[in-house]
Amino acid sequence: MEQLNLQAIRSRVITDSGSNRHIFFGVDSNFIFHALITVMSIIEHADHSVYHFHIISSEFDEGDAAKFSEVLAGRKHGLTVHHAGDDMFSSLPTTALFTRATYYRLLAPQLVPYADHVLYLDADMVCIKSLDPLWLLAERDPNVVAFVVGEIENLQKALAENVGLKKTDYFNAGMMLINVQKWKQTGISEKALQALTNSEKPLQYLDQDALNIVLEGNVCYVDRRFNHIEMLAHNAHSYSKDVPANTCVIHYAGADKPWQQWNQQKVCQYYQKIYRHSPVASRPFDLPRNHYQAKKMYKTMFRTHQLLRGVYWRLRYFQMRYF
Repeated sequence: MEQLNLQAIRSRVITDSGSNRHIFFGVDSNFIFHALITVMSIIEHADHSVYHFHIISSEFDEGDAAKFSEVLAGRKHGLTVHHAGDDMFSSLPTTALFTRATYYRLLAPQLVPYADHVLYLDADMVCIKSLDPLWLLAERDPNVVAFVVGEIENLQKALAENVGLKKTDYFNAGMMLINVQKWKQTGISEKALQALTNSEKPLQYLDQDALNIVLEGNVCYVDRRFNHIEMLAHNAHSYSKDVPANTCVIHYAGADKPWQQWNQQKVCQYYQKIYRHSPVASRPFDLPRNHYQAKKMYKTMFRTHQLLRGVYWRLRYFQMRYF
């Protein structure tokens, strides 16, 4: 069974904060810059709160550190980078959507054993309101192992049944406010790795499935506004709808993301506004890499009256699909 080898992790404090509010991101090279956008969004709505951010990655370099330092310059917030060994979690299964970086969230409580709580967030999220109400929940109930948000309602039953849960509650692991001591005392990370290894059939959602198995009945489900799951769709309704007014964190789940050029739905504005004012604003948004994406691209171009680009990507669609 894969072990949590903390000796293989090199930690470096980039900027100290003295804060006890720790926020973790586990990322590969494809999501480092998107984690920066998430950090910027949290800072924008931090009010008087001070956070210490943590990046767990095997690919974070000095150029990345410089961009994060630029964002944190003159602020009280801090940053620590944890370099995971190249072999860490290499024996565990991955998919086209989930690289081994998905397992880095299991390290978060282990890396700050002195903290009361750590907040783990996926890097495809944007904060649009203060996180204070979420932290207050933890202060009021210090016996909860983790505060989580349920998956999309119409998926929960199937997801729960797929991994053999006793009930139909199934949470999305993209946001977890973790009680460090409770988590470590009950060995949640180790049990999740064991569940991954011992499962009779492959777990479709990898560590998220494993965490749902080992944490069943031991988490507190909180309001969806703390992890509003937004699946970007390509229809008239999706292009005009907004998030609920009380939303705190938008989670751009699924394969479509707001940094792809074919996604121009209204809810993408929250990510794109921050991106345009970030140190990575010169990086162009992603272009289609397969015919599925090319089809969405040409339809978006025609919808926004960019006819020449629409024709170009329609031709590219046929080329990608048939040749």
